Amino acid sequence: MNYADTGFLVSLYLQEVTSAEAVSVTTSLSEPIEIVSVTELEFENAIHRAEFNQRITTAEGKAIQAQFESDVAAGVYHKQRLDMDALFIEASVLAAKHTPQFGTRTLDLLHVAAANMLQCTRFLSFDRRQRQSASALGMEVLPTMNK
Repeated sequence: MNYADTGFLVSLYLQEVTSAEAVSVTTSLSEPIEIVSVTELEFENAIHRAEFNQRITTAEGKAIQAQFESDVAAGVYHKQRLDMDALFIEASVLAAKHTPQFGTRTLDLLHVAAANMLQCTRFLSFDRRQRQSASALGMEVLPTMNK
């Protein structure tokens, strides 16, 4: 199973320096990317922030949101529902293990915790701290990046 952090997903919809690599990784996957409520909320907010920062127009933001929902309907993403209390407990456990070592941020821990709870074997991210935490849990981290 595949899990992508929100930054990776945003790279698929907004023009970012990481966009080409995100598309390349995504097209190589044989299974959908698992998403949870935290992913959806953070994705939606990232699009609104792009509007606020005038990177895109409101109309473009609505089109991106519609494309994301279309991709969910097409099976590119698979929505999973997690118990939020259990997610926070898992993230707290990871915080104690990983934050002193990697400096992982709270939202990043929530993504890694969600992937771990869903028993995902692949974690897609460009964020160094998330990548380190996911790797420490035995997940394959993509894209492959030079250290």
